[in-house]
Amino acid sequence: MKKTERSQQQKGERGAALITVLLLSTLLLAAGGTLLLTTSITGTNAVDSTSELQAYYAAEAGIARVINVLRGNSQSNPAGTRATFRNVVSTPTLWNSTSGNTITVSNASSASFRVTSIVDPDDVNGAIRAANPNYKPSRLQIHVTGFGSKNSRKNMEVIVNRFALNYNVSAVITLPNQSGTPLNLNLGSSNVTSYSGVDAFGNPLPTLPAFAVSDSDYAGANNVIDGCAADGTGCSGNGPNVSPADPARLDPSNTVDFLQSVSAARSFLYGPEGMMAAAVNEGRYFTTGDAAINSSGGLGASNPDGMLTFVDGDLTLGPGSPTGQGTLIVTGTLTLDGSFGFNGVIMVLGGGTVLRSGGGHGDIFGAMFVSKFARTGANTDLFQSPTFDTSGGGTANIQYNSDAVEKAKQSGGHRIVAVREY
Repeated sequence: MKKTERSQQQKGERGAALITVLLLSTLLLAAGGTLLLTTSITGTNAVDSTSELQAYYAAEAGIARVINVLRGNSQSNPAGTRATFRNVVSTPTLWNSTSGNTITVSNASSASFRVTSIVDPDDVNGAIRAANPNYKPSRLQIHVTGFGSKNSRKNMEVIVNRFALNYNVSAVITLPNQSGTPLNLNLGSSNVTSYSGVDAFGNPLPTLPAFAVSDSDYAGANNVIDGCAADGTGCSGNGPNVSPADPARLDPSNTVDFLQSVSAARSFLYGPEGMMAAAVNEGRYFTTGDAAINSSGGLGASNPDGMLTFVDGDLTLGPGSPTGQGTLIVTGTLTLDGSFGFNGVIMVLGGGTVLRSGGGHGDIFGAMFVSKFARTGANTDLFQSPTFDTSGGGTANIQYNSDAVEKAKQSGGHRIVAVREY
């Protein structure tokens, strides 16, 4: 009886091993299929990701090519047209990179870009440009499409500012002083140096004050301009040639951002994105005036748009006509010597001393900022009394020129203010 029951039980278990094997095989097959599917998807995603990256970098390459055009490093076709913001927005087809054609990225035959749009966001329909032949866009909005393999594409937008530096000039010579010690201002007699806020550019802007000083120096500066000592004594009746004759009073509304405080001035010069860092990046930082003058670019005299020059120390400007162009920053003493010439903006920040020496005649067309402060110190430090003494030998003319100022703001390249993917 027991043997019969065991035999019947064994008969009931027949095929169980086969079922177990089939179940395990099914599970292994499912797992293998999942692995194959995952591997396939991963491979596809990797290919798609590579294509997307190709398109992204192609769009970036397109932006770089456009910036290269705006910096004047690409010749127009036909040759002879300068790549000003106005010219590029008006006739972008004169430059290969901005023409709207599809451009293959070098060493990447499967990647290309196309500049689809260049507009002035402040004059989208071109009405201002058409009405005013002297209008210059201050910024451009540029759309670029990058193309990669597998029909991938990326659209990018960039806003480019025409000015590397953006500030308002409210006087020909700006002399802040918060120390309580009177400004050291000596302009000589009328036959030595003239100072004029009348725009020397062919299409002049409104006349600016020749000098802008702190309120505490207003009376003293007025006396010096009238041919007297700062305290009003010793009037010679032969005052310097200053037009307009009255200086402006500095206040927060007419003072450039980098001279609102000593802390702001230090940041402007020495901050992570300050002018010294910019000059180092461009190979235009010098520890002596002689090093700057003897450099390959000199002080920018041979560059029609000028250059950024940062002299961390003293500089003697002259002789030469022009001796330099662009933006000149001097952290020590600036000496105007003999027959000199400069077109642009001169900033004597730190040492805050300007002197005149030697014979001959010199010209500065543009604007000047002169301020005295220590390189390091507390954020509460105040501007000290600067020195502006042009009573030395020779004659000179220092005059506002709006075109020279604009070019000075551009020296150092155009500034990308925003980039986005859309």
